[in-house]
Amino acid sequence: MRVKNAFRNSFFSVISQMILIIVGFFSQRVLNLRMGEELVGMNSVISNIIALLSVTELGISTAVVFHLYGYLASKDEEKIAALMNLYRKAYSIFAVVISLLGLCMMPFVHLFLKENSFSLEYIRLVYLLWLVRTVSSYLLSYKRSVLIADQQEYVVTIGVLIANTLNYLSIIVIVEFWQNYVLALSMNIIIDVVLNLLLSGYVDRKYGFLKKLRKEPLKKEIVQKVVADVKNIFVTRISAKLLLSTDSLIISGFISVGIVGLYSNYCMITQSLTNIVVALSNALQPTIGNMFVEKDHRKEYGVLRQVSFIFFWIASFCSTGLLALMTPFVTDIWLGKEYGLDITIILWCVINFFAHTLSMPLSMMMGVTGLFQKEKRISVCAAIANLVISLGLVNLWGIIGVLIGTFISYLIQMICRMKVLVNEYMGTGLKGYILELVQYIALTVLEAGVVYYIGTQLSQTGGWLYFIKMMIVCLLVPNVVNLCIYSRSWRLRSILNMGTELLARSRNQN
Repeated sequence: MRVKNAFRNSFFSVISQMILIIVGFFSQRVLNLRMGEELVGMNSVISNIIALLSVTELGISTAVVFHLYGYLASKDEEKIAALMNLYRKAYSIFAVVISLLGLCMMPFVHLFLKENSFSLEYIRLVYLLWLVRTVSSYLLSYKRSVLIADQQEYVVTIGVLIANTLNYLSIIVIVEFWQNYVLALSMNIIIDVVLNLLLSGYVDRKYGFLKKLRKEPLKKEIVQKVVADVKNIFVTRISAKLLLSTDSLIISGFISVGIVGLYSNYCMITQSLTNIVVALSNALQPTIGNMFVEKDHRKEYGVLRQVSFIFFWIASFCSTGLLALMTPFVTDIWLGKEYGLDITIILWCVINFFAHTLSMPLSMMMGVTGLFQKEKRISVCAAIANLVISLGLVNLWGIIGVLIGTFISYLIQMICRMKVLVNEYMGTGLKGYILELVQYIALTVLEAGVVYYIGTQLSQTGGWLYFIKMMIVCLLVPNVVNLCIYSRSWRLRSILNMGTELLARSRNQN
């Protein structure tokens, strides 16, 4: 059943992200062309501020899902209900805390928006709507966790797909015909509330005992374990939010909000691909979490190598395509020549995407092994490095300086996680795993270089014809090269064998 659920979750997650990417690009295009890059930049900055405020959630969702794995496996309804009761109370408190912090921050939001033409009242109104949207989600969305831990994430995925599609469509229609972004945001809030109410009702029907045991208390020793995990995850979450949310804030505060608007268009492309990879990672995580309960470190190391190989293949293919296709897509197809950025900025965006994707297996497995305290220290070091280096280089090299800071932070995370997970937890030497990663990096650089060279030799006519030619090149070169090199390797054969076995097992279950 694990296998069937993993495949189903992965399928729906990836398909959902692909659909949202398509609709999202239309939405972003309308915002750029009808409202201007300043509004796109302001929207990016405000959403990042809200993301930083949301860190007060403390990471309890991660801790709850981690503890739910065992209770769901043993079908211990009392403990599941008690844990969800604690979760509900905590989220109610967090909603109040975020509301207060958000209102305290509102008078200062405009300070993060350098060189903008919006009125103070308009900036604060947009910010307030973002705050309301976030707070309402905390009051209603906590029940999703039991579905995720029970490997029923596809239900959440379908609901989120419908809601986000409606959100994007409402922005497209309202901004296109009325140029009213405030009205579009208000509609998004209504759609999100309706989705959360529907999911909440579904969980109540599927897990009827949650309603019956609504006042079930959680044992003191379990509460202490959850609180201990939350303390570690809290710092990790703060660090992760600082790492992911500060780039736009630094660029907006030190350069201009208009530049953030241009940069966010490219970020949307890389983030869309990242979302697909994260969806795959999230779908696999519960299954891997159940596997790691066995504490077989040799098996765990084999799984890490297999998953790292899969993510390398994805990273090499996507990074090669990003380097070759981002600029022609933005300037010739999606928006226009005036929305282009320098190739050096694009190169660093691609490098950061590759580093982030290649490090995902380590991050995912740090979570399922419960190494929250170790992860806390790693995240703090990475976040501090990112902030210090980005602030130190932004005046010297602009956006590139900020992106270099992000890359170094990813590098720190990868090195430290390897040491903790592979060397200390699994008891395996680092040499073999590091050599594999170096091989992956070298191969990706070679593939990207070949594709980029081919692109310079093709007729620079621009438009759809050039873009389609380069799409074919990007599809063939990395995949054919990887297949030729690894066709007889243990990694590819083991993954194919595992896939065949899982499909056979899934058919038998049916």
